[in-house]
Amino acid sequence: MGLGLVGRLPVGPFLALTLLISVNASASVDTVYFQHEDERYLYPSQHQGGAALVSPGTRGRHLPLLVFLHGTNPARALHFWMGGGGRDLRPVAAAMFASRQVKPFIFAGPSQTRAAEHGRNLWTHFDLDRFVGDVGRALDGRATVDPESVIVVGHSGAGCNLSGGLAADFWSRGRVAPRSLVSIDPCLDADLGEAFARRPSAVPLWVMWQSRAWPRQPGAFERALTAGAAPGRVDRIERLNVAGPTPHETILPLALERAVRDLLAVPRQQGPAS
Repeated sequence: MGLGLVGRLPVGPFLALTLLISVNASASVDTVYFQHEDERYLYPSQHQGGAALVSPGTRGRHLPLLVFLHGTNPARALHFWMGGGGRDLRPVAAAMFASRQVKPFIFAGPSQTRAAEHGRNLWTHFDLDRFVGDVGRALDGRATVDPESVIVVGHSGAGCNLSGGLAADFWSRGRVAPRSLVSIDPCLDADLGEAFARRPSAVPLWVMWQSRAWPRQPGAFERALTAGAAPGRVDRIERLNVAGPTPHETILPLALERAVRDLLAVPRQQGPAS
């Protein structure tokens, strides 16, 4: 099992440059809003909790889907980190679209405003099959989802619910199983390690976290994860050295970009055989 804590990675200046480029890149990318279990996750006055954007020029193509589950949302902001609540990951996705260094993909996420103050309550009963279907209907031909290439990314509290969010039992509920799980600055304790260890061997986990805020127990998490690991599964745990006054927030766009560049990289062209 390939599991271990990777040393600190200096990333602050690189992130600032990336976001600077991203702001301009997002200008030509439209966001589609749609209903996704609004009655479960939103307050009655809120509607169309889902948001999606897709690489330009991909109409009718079968594309990977990156599902983003946000963390705790005490302000009850609709489309948190997707244009609501003063924070926005869409420019990061748009920069990736424009870079041509990754495969074209769909970036989408639901909203939770009801009971969203605590991570242990986030994304209970999240139905990945239903969300994938809602994304496909909302895009209406702009692209279609490749169900064999669905990546689920969660920030903060999305990786704290022992039976929901990233620790949900996706594989026994329906036909769509994640190709990979990416947990960004989540809860790290023995209970979560045991919850994540229940995954099949074919679903790797990538955890990226920072140590400057929010004390946790990474050692206990890793021990529990390793003890319950299915044979042959390869997981990754990386501690990132994030600069700035709000490291728990700053790490998210950085880690998201790292995940996209790694998991959706354009294959290198092979040279002619000698």
